[in-house]
Amino acid sequence: MKITKLYIVIAILTTVGLVACNNKKLSPSVSDGKTDGQKFVEAYQNKDWETVVSIGDTLIDEKDTMNLTVPYSEALAVTGNPQKSLSILEKKLESSPNDYYLYQTKGNVYYLMEKFDSAIINYEKVISLKPTYARPYINEGEIYEIIGDKPRAIANYLAAARLFSANNFFGETTEYANKVLSLDPTNVEAKELLNAASN
Repeated sequence: MKITKLYIVIAILTTVGLVACNNKKLSPSVSDGKTDGQKFVEAYQNKDWETVVSIGDTLIDEKDTMNLTVPYSEALAVTGNPQKSLSILEKKLESSPNDYYLYQTKGNVYYLMEKFDSAIINYEKVISLKPTYARPYINEGEIYEIIGDKPRAIANYLAAARLFSANNFFGETTEYANKVLSLDPTNVEAKELLNAASN
């Protein structure tokens, strides 16, 4: 899988690390006045995975009071340490068993590893916890498309397009309705979603 594909798989969190940026316990660096938390967030936003891992190795404590597990785990997976990433996510799930985003991240790590069955199991857990979250449907659709299961790919892309349409995200609705039509040019529902998105 191309690394650019991974950037699509791993969603950028806009709120991740806000606690870290505001955490007064972190000492600012003498050279630039930024806390380690601020550097962590900047590195994550810039996809500087090596820096995220480097800072995360020392910044994240046992309880993860700054809630940095997800970006740290993503960076570990991207930099070639998916097993450590999965281990950290499992540990966090022990104390947060209903955190759908932890399962989403686990699914993403398995996707990166091309362990598609395990990825789907985790995406299905996300769907059971947060059925209105479109990302697991998209990821499952991509997996089914990769393995050549067009009907399931279509079903997942349609589910995502429906969610986007219901929430007035017309650009995304158009994108995934078109994905469906690329796999099945005669799909009536995709055409209807596309039509509704353009009006």
